[in-house]
Amino acid sequence: MPKCRFCGENITKFDKEMCPYCGGKRPLDGVENFTVDITQTINTIDKEKVQKFKQHSKVVNAILCMFLGIFGADSYYLGFAKYGIVRFLINIIYIVGLFSLLYFLPTGLGLLYSILISLGSNFIVYFIIGFISLFINGKKDSNGVYLR
Repeated sequence: MPKCRFCGENITKFDKEMCPYCGGKRPLDGVENFTVDITQTINTIDKEKVQKFKQHSKVVNAILCMFLGIFGADSYYLGFAKYGIVRFLINIIYIVGLFSLLYFLPTGLGLLYSILISLGSNFIVYFIIGFISLFINGKKDSNGVYLR
């Protein structure tokens, strides 16, 4: 395709009176008419910028969720750091809130039972979520790569 002599954009031979991009008059005057081989390979990937992504394991993700899910470790493992921080903060609020509710009620359970119930309930929830995630297919990490 010929190029406009003013802006250098590719234009068709039917645009000889005015360039559709820059509006220049007679954009093909003095420009050689050449054709481009449409079968030539176009390299669109810069090999220096290509990153190789490591495929994460579904089992490791599930174990992290089972035992360190309170801290959001499985989210950090998959590359979702912001989601992991939000989960950690929500879990802290949940644990402190449940502890306060159980400890400061008039029929208070005591310090040890309040701590065990608030931490234990959160642990059980993430243990169940981690176990279920072993059987879920199609989960991706932050790079869009499926877990193996």
